[in-house]
Amino acid sequence: MYNRAIYRFVCSETEPVVTTHAGKVRGYLVNDIYTFHGIRYAQAERFQMPRPVTWEGIADAQDYGYICPPTHDTEIFGDITAPHRYWLQSEHCQYLNIWTQELNPQAKKPVVVWLHGGGFVSGSAIELECYDGENMARYGDVVCVSLNHRLNILGYLDLSDYGEEYANSGIVGMEDIVMALKWVRDNIDQFGGDPDNVTIMGESGGGAKVRALLQMSSADGLYHRAIIQSGILPGNASITPEDEKREAKDTAHRIVEAIGGLDALLSAPYEELLRAMKKVEAERPIAWGSIPWTPVPLTGSYVGEWCNAGFRKETLSIPVIAGSVFCELARYTNLKDKSAMTEEERYEALVAEYGAEFAPQIRDAFRKAYPELNLYYASVVDTFVRRPTRQFAVERTAAGGADTYNFLFAHETRFKGGLMSTHADDLPFVFHNAEYIGAMFAGDQTYKAQDEIFYAFMAFARSGNPNHSGIPAWHPVTPQEPQCFIFSRKPSCRVDHDAELIRLAAAHATTCRGFAPPQPNHP
Repeated sequence: MYNRAIYRFVCSETEPVVTTHAGKVRGYLVNDIYTFHGIRYAQAERFQMPRPVTWEGIADAQDYGYICPPTHDTEIFGDITAPHRYWLQSEHCQYLNIWTQELNPQAKKPVVVWLHGGGFVSGSAIELECYDGENMARYGDVVCVSLNHRLNILGYLDLSDYGEEYANSGIVGMEDIVMALKWVRDNIDQFGGDPDNVTIMGESGGGAKVRALLQMSSADGLYHRAIIQSGILPGNASITPEDEKREAKDTAHRIVEAIGGLDALLSAPYEELLRAMKKVEAERPIAWGSIPWTPVPLTGSYVGEWCNAGFRKETLSIPVIAGSVFCELARYTNLKDKSAMTEEERYEALVAEYGAEFAPQIRDAFRKAYPELNLYYASVVDTFVRRPTRQFAVERTAAGGADTYNFLFAHETRFKGGLMSTHADDLPFVFHNAEYIGAMFAGDQTYKAQDEIFYAFMAFARSGNPNHSGIPAWHPVTPQEPQCFIFSRKPSCRVDHDAELIRLAAAHATTCRGFAPPQPNHP
């Protein structure tokens, strides 16, 4: 990912070799970090539950494992803000990676298990260069784990009508993750980790996976804290888990018919599965323009979303951080230097976005909520993710969820004349890798913001409390006081600071604030 001075490298027949329940693995040591890439944690037949895997001898763990094939071709877009890596693909993609400072079973370091983004459709544990866990292990003094698992049609096609062996096919992608967590429980002490102190953490689709694990009893006891970054989207409480289950089964029946029967579905190359899927989509377009590959409610132990199935009482004692970034998926239309804009130009951006009638109200609400930020950013403030994330935190607390923390990441870079954080811009910071990505640069503020959010997340992984000496007090949410910690030039914990702004912006914005095809000027 970046240039580094190597003063020590070890990889021999005898070290570093670790004995796991599945067999021995050989990684390597670079400087002070032991690294193990591509450890196989499970195996599975198509559409069936994962099973443990074992091997004889010593398995080399020096190369990343296969990633799950996506449903679409990769695009070269936005690499300057989020450098990508592309890798070999296979539906047999149950591999994990580990970074640690010690191979001492007595070290008992906190464990952070990273779940990658890409919805439930695409992405991988190595897709973004900033997912590299070396610095998290070094500066956070934790054991960092990342993993691949089944996605899209391979992970979430509900074939339960076709036989008992497919009863859980609508959530086998999530059950892969559960199996990885079981592997961590059984083996992570050999890598210096504490199996009784595991934090699951993910952004976007990875945050949605964290959210789903909270709703699955099969994952209970395998993790102890949870961090959700930009992973809570608007839900529809009027659609019941039963409705979603019926829709998922109907979709499966159509795909089986389109490909020519169950036998063909089980044996066809992945490309043919995609053709059948696209045929079904074309015959009956579905919301969001594609089949909504997500965990199927009422499948296995998954009860459904918090917004229509309620919060499981068994996980309300789990400390949770849930937050988002300031602009998320808003489109920038003005790429000139924001600091050089006149006050009139900044206000004109609000008029263009909200209309002359509502611009004054939004200006006033923005200045009250974010006095430290450039007024221009009121024209691109996110409501699509921010509003349901706030709702999730408040309702979880009202349901009895202790230690629920909310945050908003508002970091302005010098890229393209100054851009406020958009979707996934917090990732390099929480991995302590921001200084290696030029488009994230904002002078000393880069390192300040990195230390503030990174050490907050690491403190949370250690104790369930994100407070540390480098930030003002961060208070948990209560129904009466919806606290939100703002990571900005003037970090602070604020109470219901943006309620009026979000209400007005959501009601009067003229551009799409949700998921939409990327635009050439969309960072």
